[in-house]
Amino acid sequence: MQDPKSLTSVALFHETFKHPVLKEPTIPSDTRCNLRVSLLAEELKELEEAIDNKDLVEIADALCDLQYVLSGAILEFGMGEKFKALFDEVQRSNMSKACLTEEEAKATVAHYEAKGTPSFYEKEGDLYLVFREGDHKTLKSVNYSPADLAGILKK
Repeated sequence: MQDPKSLTSVALFHETFKHPVLKEPTIPSDTRCNLRVSLLAEELKELEEAIDNKDLVEIADALCDLQYVLSGAILEFGMGEKFKALFDEVQRSNMSKACLTEEEAKATVAHYEAKGTPSFYEKEGDLYLVFREGDHKTLKSVNYSPADLAGILKK
């Protein structure tokens, strides 16, 4: 799998066309925030339509456009320099949803069962994954660790 380096490419586009690239995490004006959300919503709608039409070329186009617009938002909110660290922290947190031992998986299933959520676990490589029955939604381990994004943003 290859990393497309989308932030670098979109930064060049923003600089060329004089779109904002903020250096520090900042909330832009309401107008710019609304534009960013509108652009993302527009591209997401195009993805939905492409999926409904089962059009792989349009799906690829919509996914690329979503990544492009999302990268633009990252830059405009001044998170370009910190985004790798932010993403890595979210990845660490998401991976902590997996259980390291079968005992942890059993404790996690018991935790969800006590809350009225039927669940089960499966072994995947060296990990144990817990899922909700019915829709197979990934459930968090009892040892899940939430992402600390505030700490990264303050650095």
